[in-house]
Amino acid sequence: MPRGPRHKSQDATFYHLLCRVAGDPNYFPFRKRAAAQKFLSLFEFYLRLYFCRLASFELMDTHYHSIVYFEEFRELQRDELEDRARLRFGRLWRLKTRHWSPSHWEQFNRNLFDVSCFMQHVNGEFSKWFNRRYGRRGHFWGGRFKNPELLDIEAVQNTLLYVELNAVRAGLVQRPEDHRMGSAYWRWADQKTDLLMPLEELFPAEWGEDAFTTYRALLYYRGAVATKDNQAVIPDSIIRQEEARGFARPGVFRRRLRFFTDGVAIGGRQAVTALVDEYREKGHYKRRRNPISQLGGLLFSLREQRSHAFSPG
Repeated sequence: MPRGPRHKSQDATFYHLLCRVAGDPNYFPFRKRAAAQKFLSLFEFYLRLYFCRLASFELMDTHYHSIVYFEEFRELQRDELEDRARLRFGRLWRLKTRHWSPSHWEQFNRNLFDVSCFMQHVNGEFSKWFNRRYGRRGHFWGGRFKNPELLDIEAVQNTLLYVELNAVRAGLVQRPEDHRMGSAYWRWADQKTDLLMPLEELFPAEWGEDAFTTYRALLYYRGAVATKDNQAVIPDSIIRQEEARGFARPGVFRRRLRFFTDGVAIGGRQAVTALVDEYREKGHYKRRRNPISQLGGLLFSLREQRSHAFSPG
């Protein structure tokens, strides 16, 4: 019986993306450090190429979860399309696109907003790399990827907590941020902040608390309750430790904080946002939309664009 068409929204929306590897359930390809790093680098690359934003991510031994927000389709100007083609193909972009007709550019435009094209690129390129690297043949992924649409902010929040507790539920770690191949760790360690959506957009502040504290409290309290028999949970002793420190980042000043010395500016959210807007108007930034949250929102910073597009004269 033929498969039905995949559900995809015509509007801007969030998807929960999930894909598992094929074969024996005891086959754990992502325990190979090189494989995990390669997959993550490909995922990051295509997040920057497509018109989408990352809300949550977790790479496990046999599968991965992510929550990705896709923008509504819009027709791009030719210079915008050429910028994306340059990012996609690198120095060979003119050679790759020299025979493209207007219909080819139109299809390229549509693909940049399409979740299926995004997943085909990520999964397809990784499976080819993995099979070549490890002398393997056949399908790497077990079936079609899943992409349930998240229709409101409550669905996004609850799915995000589910995603970031995967390693805890599997008994791999006791704290969500101890799993380094996931967004709970990235938020805790202030890493990959240019990829992740700000928590202020995902967990609006309640009762006067900042978004990081709200998110972290929900994550820990949810992780302390099993959802099925024999499921690992966050121990009560760790919950009490986190409650005592108000679910803030522990020991944030015990490690070197590069944002104090690197980058363009440090300040309150409003001031740094104004600077981001100013530089976007001048064309110095193309991807950066928001300031970078530091210390759970106590400060915000701005880094230089990771290209020659930003050059403070």
